Amino acid sequence: MDKQLFKEAMRHLAATVNVISTDGDAGRNGITATAVTSLSDTPPSLLVSVNKNGEFHDQVLKNKKFSVHILREDMSEISNCFAGYKGLQGEEKFQLGAWEISEESRVLEHALANIECELQEAYDGYTHSIFIGNIISIKNTENQNDKPLLYSQGQYTTVQS
Repeated sequence: MDKQLFKEAMRHLAATVNVISTDGDAGRNGITATAVTSLSDTPPSLLVSVNKNGEFHDQVLKNKKFSVHILREDMSEISNCFAGYKGLQGEEKFQLGAWEISEESRVLEHALANIECELQEAYDGYTHSIFIGNIISIKNTENQNDKPLLYSQGQYTTVQS
């Protein structure tokens, strides 16, 4: 299979943009990801796909927890930061945006939702690991009219009303 052909086809999959973060003894870090989906409501759980190349992957495995922050349509700068386009590394990335960080939670203020997970399983997905997280807490936005930041065709977009 031609890799470029595959990438071009995947650009048609519009997806919600998320920041995935981890915090613990292995350090605080985060990435931007669209490969996030609900897995089950019993128990409430999520699936995230994380590239094995990079510090973040190993930090999640060691910290045994991660959080998913669903970005609002006006949060492209935060997405770019956690995608590595601002030159910040590891904990430095949390300088952008309003973060409420404590022992119990990592909350990106104004995100559509902040979902805290305990890592249950990690599966091999070739270049990525598929992390299954059991949800331990959720904080949803108070404004139900907010729209998600989406990524499609190599650019940010959102849903139309």
